[in-house]
Amino acid sequence: MSPEFSVIHSVTTAAIPPHAHSEHVISYYFAGCSECRIGSKATLEYRQGDIGLFNPGDAHEDFTTGQARDYVVVSLKKEFFQALVGHSGPNHLPHFRFPKLTTDPGMSRLFEGLRTEVDGQNFGREILLRSLVTELSVHFLRQFTPLALNFREYEGNQGVARWQVRKALEYLQSNFNQEFSLDHIATVAGLSKYYLERVFKKATGLSPHSYMLMLRVQAAQRLLASSARPIVDIAMDLGFSDQSHFTNVFKKLTGITPHNYRLGSK
Repeated sequence: MSPEFSVIHSVTTAAIPPHAHSEHVISYYFAGCSECRIGSKATLEYRQGDIGLFNPGDAHEDFTTGQARDYVVVSLKKEFFQALVGHSGPNHLPHFRFPKLTTDPGMSRLFEGLRTEVDGQNFGREILLRSLVTELSVHFLRQFTPLALNFREYEGNQGVARWQVRKALEYLQSNFNQEFSLDHIATVAGLSKYYLERVFKKATGLSPHSYMLMLRVQAAQRLLASSARPIVDIAMDLGFSDQSHFTNVFKKLTGITPHNYRLGSK
């Protein structure tokens, strides 16, 4: 599958502990029920036909309901959106204004197609997946990019620090394996470090440091699944002080050790 996007189909009753993504994430529920808390907000319920929308850094967790949820998750890196629109500025990236939508027949068709292709191994699978993901992305770009909305209304809804938070997010996404410095990130964002911490946590549900750790763990998951590199080398390359620190953080965020994660990904 393309490094710019991924599509995963799951059927599970398991709870998922608090986490966040570095990409835009769109989920669609075919059956069952999911209870999800987003940041410090009230718990939302997702049922058949509901779409979940998460911006990069949106912290959330899923609770077990005793009822299997059948859903597909589409993760979209900023490079995928930039390739679609031919620009790299923040005005050309979507920002989901709410975490839940109810689908229509056209959208349901797209998600049904994604489930069919990701579950199968038919000829042309990658081509059709990219086509379906592209169509889905265009739909959300039309709804949720500042350039597609009334700009004054959009700015009023999002608050004055939104672009500064995005600068901090983009810096962390490009430098998560470097030594953490809140002072430097605040300088990049053009805010005081005290104000940055407050608005960053309000926007993402995570502190800048926690967000950086989340990015490191996501990178570690990719390396553990795709290479045989020693765990200690992965830990050091991603900026951890030692393998023990890496293991503790990885297990805290994923519920499993790096070694067991690698075994389960084979």
